[in-house]
Amino acid sequence: MLLKVGAIMMLLSLGLSAVIFVSLRDDDGADQTLPVEPRAVEKTVEGKRKYDPGQKLEMDEEPAEEEPPRQEPPRQEPPRQEPPRQEPPQPKAQPVLPVAGTDWPRPTREELDLVEEPRHFAPDPGAEMFLTVEALGLYGVPVISTDELGDLDRGVVHVPETSFPWDGGAQRNVYLAGHYLGYPGTGSRLVFHELDRLRSGDEVFLEDRQGRVYRYRVSESFTAGPEDSWVMGQVRNRDMVTLQTCIPPTFEDRLIIRADRA
Repeated sequence: MLLKVGAIMMLLSLGLSAVIFVSLRDDDGADQTLPVEPRAVEKTVEGKRKYDPGQKLEMDEEPAEEEPPRQEPPRQEPPRQEPPRQEPPQPKAQPVLPVAGTDWPRPTREELDLVEEPRHFAPDPGAEMFLTVEALGLYGVPVISTDELGDLDRGVVHVPETSFPWDGGAQRNVYLAGHYLGYPGTGSRLVFHELDRLRSGDEVFLEDRQGRVYRYRVSESFTAGPEDSWVMGQVRNRDMVTLQTCIPPTFEDRLIIRADRA
């Protein structure tokens, strides 16, 4: 019995020695044969990345921090320039005929007697020309070219926008206006008070400052309203002078006398 146990123990010792010997040879690598190239892993463990060991592995780069979006400064629109406000065109004032006052005193008997006599007027250094109407007893009445109605007190006014006797062209309208009443003691007092006495063919004379005389003959008379500015315009192929005064008792309408160049 003891011999059998001893034999078994010896066999176990020999087997253990053989195992240790083989293990030591494996550690030295004398008889170990390794494959030249490792086989690529064909499958991946669940949850791990598949890779090829024969190629250089690429390391995952940490994602770059995203730059915050660049905020452009708010675009500033240039200040809106409002177009200049255009005022609506004002209606052009309608020209009116020269007007007379209505609050002037009526002529006295003595003044009316003087109107019947020839009246000679003193020269006025501001006059453009001088008017003579023998049928009315007017001689050398100063004619001032002006838009100022106050100048009517000096005699007779010539509307500057109208013709002068010496203007060129085939047609002219020399427009003159005088008071029917006027202020007492002034040169315009009753100057055209008797204008309605003129008849066709009566002569009207204008003399310039150089002494040249322009002669006209009365051809027509009519009345016009204060807005009838057309009477100051020219008439085709007519060279004329126009005399105007206001008509009592309202002094709104005007008496118009026209005389053509003789």
